[in-house]
Amino acid sequence: MLNPRNLFLFVTVGFLFALIYDWTNLNKEEKLERSLYVQNSSNINSYRVIKNNFLEIHIDPFDGAIKQAYLNEKTERGGLYKTRLMSNDELLRFYFKTSVSGFSANGFDIESASEDELVLVKKDNLGSELRKTFLFSDDYSLFIRDELSTPGAAFGDIKIFKTFYRDANKSIDYGTSFSRDHLAYSHDDDVFNDEQLSSIDNKESYIGHWIGYSQKHFVVSVFDPINTQNIVLYPQDSNGLYRFGFEESMTPNLGVFESDTFIFLGPKKKEVLEGVAPHFKYNLDLGFVFGIGEFFIIVMNYINSFVYDWGLSIIILTILFKVVLSPLQIMQIKSMVKMRELSPKIQDIQQTHKGDQQKMSMEMMSLYRKEGFNPAAGCLPLFAQFPIFIAMFWVAREAFEFRGEGFLWIPDLAESDPLMITPVLMGVLMFASQKFMPKPPQTQGLQAQVAQQMMFVFPPMITLIFLFMPAAVVIYSVINMLLSIIPQLLIVGRVVGSDGSGGGG
Repeated sequence: MLNPRNLFLFVTVGFLFALIYDWTNLNKEEKLERSLYVQNSSNINSYRVIKNNFLEIHIDPFDGAIKQAYLNEKTERGGLYKTRLMSNDELLRFYFKTSVSGFSANGFDIESASEDELVLVKKDNLGSELRKTFLFSDDYSLFIRDELSTPGAAFGDIKIFKTFYRDANKSIDYGTSFSRDHLAYSHDDDVFNDEQLSSIDNKESYIGHWIGYSQKHFVVSVFDPINTQNIVLYPQDSNGLYRFGFEESMTPNLGVFESDTFIFLGPKKKEVLEGVAPHFKYNLDLGFVFGIGEFFIIVMNYINSFVYDWGLSIIILTILFKVVLSPLQIMQIKSMVKMRELSPKIQDIQQTHKGDQQKMSMEMMSLYRKEGFNPAAGCLPLFAQFPIFIAMFWVAREAFEFRGEGFLWIPDLAESDPLMITPVLMGVLMFASQKFMPKPPQTQGLQAQVAQQMMFVFPPMITLIFLFMPAAVVIYSVINMLLSIIPQLLIVGRVVGSDGSGGGG
């Protein structure tokens, strides 16, 4: 007969699943509607547009600022074919402008314009002329050249400010689950520094090659691929905007002062980031498991070059890792089987020396040495698999490769499973794994009660957590768990079954 407490647990969990399903679907629909609104309203202003096969840049001729920037999606999703990385409206204010000290740069004229290049020019009241040229230096980088000519000899140092202006709102992007927006820059003391804009209380200065803003799958940054520059960060101003970028001197060249600026607006793809600037690859933010995550990306890209399916690539990678780590799992299962065999002797020692903890520990250590048993062997697979799981989570959250890639019923591996099939399957497999794992023959007492409760509580808890995980991580976990159960059944059936006892609790 079903325990009423367990029945209540199942009903509660089922109701919670229904609420989560309703909330996540509504949230994704709202994100898609907002992104579609942003995309479709991109041409209702007076900005001039230049574009290539990947980027669409909207420049305001009045002040020469980049007010909007779009990156084309890999595939159209629900009518969305481009994602806005920069904007200047009520949803998000995030734009970029180069400014020359002492020059009033408002009201530019358009000197020339084509699909992929724009030249703006303006003369001030003193007869100085500033020319701004915008063009693409590669697929994901915009080049800006500022040229200042003066009617007479110019003295002193002429500064140019290459500045991002941004409020604290979240990035506008359909698909922001597990997105962590943050400021990112590299300087002499730290190759990758990330922080929240709200943490900037005073002006900060550093020396480095780049500074920008990072979000899920994308990064926008001003950079210098060769020389270090003076990086500056300013706290929030009266308009609610933070400022960050470069401050440098313009270079005189035959009476004309020049400065070149490079802006990266692109995806977090390993091979793309590595060619931008020193340490720029760390914008693919893989945390403390960067090396493992980077290796994952290399291997999965190689696998995908043959199978052309990212979901299948994840499965193959999981199988390869499981084969490599199989000796550790076999050791774990045999350790638990051995623990079961030694359980009667351990209980005798515990009963005999229950009043003398030190004597009990010495007797148990003596038993372990005599039987050649290492209790820590059962923990080795956990230590090995923890960094692998964490790396898989970071890769799924950050790497552009998974964005918009579908697998079976899952439309986007970088987002959660919309039908919740894989999280529920993960919970079922975890329950089965606990059921099949050999346990000491304890049918009463507090320890047995706790173990029994964990068997019913832990799998639903994992399922709830995985409901919000990127589907790529859940697929990895499901295949990994399935491949763990198979050797459990084989080894437990052969070793434990030979003495006529069952493996389940």
